[in-house]
Amino acid sequence: MTRTCRIAIIGGGMAGLAAAAGFDDAGFDVELYERQSYDSKRVNCGEAMTAVSKIPLEPTVENGFLNPLPAMEVEVYDGIDADRHRTGAGTFPAADTYITDRNVVEQSWAEQLSEKGVDIHENQSITRTDFHEFTDEYDLVVDATGQPSLSSKALGTTNEYSGYMVALNSDVEGDFTELYPNSRIILENYTGYSWAFPKTSQRANVGIGWTVSDRPSDYMKALREACKRNGWPVPSQEQTNVAIIPEGPSLDPDRTYLPERSVVRIGDAAGLANRLTGKGISQAVESGFLAAELAKSGQLHTYPDRLYQAMKAEYIFATVVRYFLETRNPQILGAAIRAAAGIDIEHVDRSPSTVLLRLLRRPVLFARIFSRQRVLKRVYGGITNQWGLID
Repeated sequence: MTRTCRIAIIGGGMAGLAAAAGFDDAGFDVELYERQSYDSKRVNCGEAMTAVSKIPLEPTVENGFLNPLPAMEVEVYDGIDADRHRTGAGTFPAADTYITDRNVVEQSWAEQLSEKGVDIHENQSITRTDFHEFTDEYDLVVDATGQPSLSSKALGTTNEYSGYMVALNSDVEGDFTELYPNSRIILENYTGYSWAFPKTSQRANVGIGWTVSDRPSDYMKALREACKRNGWPVPSQEQTNVAIIPEGPSLDPDRTYLPERSVVRIGDAAGLANRLTGKGISQAVESGFLAAELAKSGQLHTYPDRLYQAMKAEYIFATVVRYFLETRNPQILGAAIRAAAGIDIEHVDRSPSTVLLRLLRRPVLFARIFSRQRVLKRVYGGITNQWGLID
């Protein structure tokens, strides 16, 4: 690719904005297409952002970065009944994490890019026909549209994604002085969790999420009950957003770049998200910048391997922990949370060797975790890129 190449980025969320910034900095001619207006309320999910220093914005309130999070509190319970018991808890520092108004963050970033000369087309819903025209008109199409991606829909391959999580969340007002400025994640013996992310002492994003296999028949009822048992304000259905999150890696790594179509997928479109928590913003930003970096150096063909090598340790660790949610082992999970407490929350995800070293100091707990055949099978599947083995 040369600097005269034209780049179309479809999707103006965090992944698309990162790609726009990266390709623009690399000297390419960039156009970004977003189906909504940045002036309107577009999203209220993904309000907790880690690795914020990688986002080229001043982390100010005006830019949507409201609460520089000191720590994430994690609690593990053996169920959701009134007589449930807590099996473990830990506090995890969060040095580079903010609770945000994500919509404001994206609007600020889009304005910054527009001022730099990036062509941003708002209220532009790109159809499957448009997609095919784009692959002819542009030298590269960056798909940042989510899961299933627009490229999958246009090519008739939406079944190439392996799974997803369902999450409900809402901004609520209430008294969060007991928790603020920390945030809280609560694991309650189903494959998912509930959370409270205070933005101020009087406002927070609260929510709950499940894997498809564990989702309840009534989403709103489950959200209301989770808020009640955890002492959070109960949102109305009108306040509540439903999001579909990939179970990463939910797309074959080799499918993230389609050279025959000149299409590269990033963020949710590439199936990137933490398989345990669904967290995907830092991964989305990283993938957008990585695609631009490799295009600049003429190495875009290495994108699939580079991307998954960067994410592999996180994926393997998340699927091991998730096993103990799936098999209903809150005692082991609670003990592991206690053992890992004190490690930065981003390091837990992206550098899980720090957690492994803690577990090695507790040989009985280590053996209880890694003596299980299915756990070892998942580790082997991740190491060898046989992602189907981790299901």
